[in-house]
Amino acid sequence: MPRSKKSLALGAVATLLALSPAYWALAVASEPPTVADPVAEARAAEIDAEAAAQATQERMAAADIVDVPVSFTVVNQNRTLAACAVDGETYTIRGHLTAPRALLEGEAAGEETPITLYEHGIAGGEWYWRLDAEGYHYAEELALRGHASLTIDRLGYDSSDQPNGLGSCIGGQADMAHQITEQLRDGSYEIGEPDALPGDETPSFERVFLAGQSNGGQVIQIAAYSFQAVDGLMIMDWTDLGLTPEANARFFTSLQTCLRGGDDGYAYYDLGTEEFETGNFTETDPEVLELSLPLQNAHPCGDMVSQLGGVLMDVQHVSEIDVPVLFMYGAESARVEGGEEHRALFTGSPDTEVVEIPGAGHYINMALEAQQAFDVAADWLDRQGG
Repeated sequence: MPRSKKSLALGAVATLLALSPAYWALAVASEPPTVADPVAEARAAEIDAEAAAQATQERMAAADIVDVPVSFTVVNQNRTLAACAVDGETYTIRGHLTAPRALLEGEAAGEETPITLYEHGIAGGEWYWRLDAEGYHYAEELALRGHASLTIDRLGYDSSDQPNGLGSCIGGQADMAHQITEQLRDGSYEIGEPDALPGDETPSFERVFLAGQSNGGQVIQIAAYSFQAVDGLMIMDWTDLGLTPEANARFFTSLQTCLRGGDDGYAYYDLGTEEFETGNFTETDPEVLELSLPLQNAHPCGDMVSQLGGVLMDVQHVSEIDVPVLFMYGAESARVEGGEEHRALFTGSPDTEVVEIPGAGHYINMALEAQQAFDVAADWLDRQGG
């Protein structure tokens, strides 16, 4: 007999609370461990990172790929079904538009053009989709396969505005994703290098898909069932029902820090570089690790504190999502499991598909098998008109 939504919601709570009394005693009594400074590590690798970024730009120029900075003015509000508190202020979200020049020339000529907005996870920023290692730069690889991408730093991350992290929440992040979707449709965002684009107007996109990695997957789910305004979803490395014991332990350790206020409302999910590596990377090229590890992000505490409430809303409402959904998971993920069980909640979708990438960890884009993941995403977008 199918499980009821109530029992699924209770199961989700049980999954997140399945920690021993001994763990809770330790968590309450102890201070969080000291976290390595990823900014200092980034400075140590600065020269190599700059050379890698230059090589990326040269490759994309040679392939006739347009890659321009963009920005969106958004209100940190929450009109979603996942109720949580936000500060209500106006901010700027920054990112990049990456697409084959031929696709944008078609848009300038009046052709219907699709785009996918990519939401990163809790411990990464836009860099997750734009790592400057040949063969691992997601936006470049999707452009080579004929697709337009918008990658962003969410509110509180890297190039975007960074208010106190207690003023953000998971529902607010979903609302901002919806605002960006609307601006993509009507071309009301800002282009940093307009001369690099074909045509005289900011590109607008008739079809908008959302993709999210890790808790970015939760963000796009909430946006989809709250606003019913997108053409398809790609959920990568996220489930509402299948966090691993390791993910639970790290979640509650970080939550402890957030409940103390964090550092201006920010905390790290992984405590130090070693945890960041073991939690996210499996079978990874050494160059990819060298470029990635210094980039570990702290996250807004408001997002984490509101995440469990978001899970409860997800279990109740993802059945209302009525667009195609692709689920993609790393077979060796240390964070999530149970992709098929998560897929079973999407009873309103006309087309769902689960793909597992062999050998990949939680950061599929960084695995040795990353090209397989890029192929899966591009093929799915092709079939869905994305």
